[in-house]
Amino acid sequence: MRINTGRFKYRKIEVPESARPTTEKVREAVFSMLIGRIKGATVLDLFAGSGSLGLEALSRGAGYCVFNEVNRKNYKILKNNIENCKAEEISSTYNNDFRKALVLANREFDIIFVDPPYREGYYGEVFELIEEYGLLADDGVIVAEHLNDNLLSDKVLCFNRTKHKKYGTIGVDFFERA
Repeated sequence: MRINTGRFKYRKIEVPESARPTTEKVREAVFSMLIGRIKGATVLDLFAGSGSLGLEALSRGAGYCVFNEVNRKNYKILKNNIENCKAEEISSTYNNDFRKALVLANREFDIIFVDPPYREGYYGEVFELIEEYGLLADDGVIVAEHLNDNLLSDKVLCFNRTKHKKYGTIGVDFFERA
């Protein structure tokens, strides 16, 4: 897998065996919908895996990215991918459960990528904690990737779905404050 566009274009990203990376096609579509929001943005890649979403955001001009990956082996690969892109100075990483990572994040984000293991059902809890800890900037967006047969609600707490796109079996939803 490679970074699609920007300053890290064509840099290879190693994908952990146990991870399900966001495909290049879906990443390209997501970032085309984020045009105008990326430059200088503070980004959270909560279930990072290989870090492809956060690294793509940094490559396209995001100012800073916080990565979190709970799996120890995947975390090492994530760190190597960040080093390969020479993005250590514009990022930080956590090797924690998402709940602890959200507590430690302690800042507002312009873009939050939520791409958990699909069948685990973490979406509701993630949205609750984002709201409770005030992690989404007023004009920020949560980008949630899920299986298309596991549709998320149009409204989750104070967040409204503003976009829903389908790519084969994958669904991508954008949520913003009501």
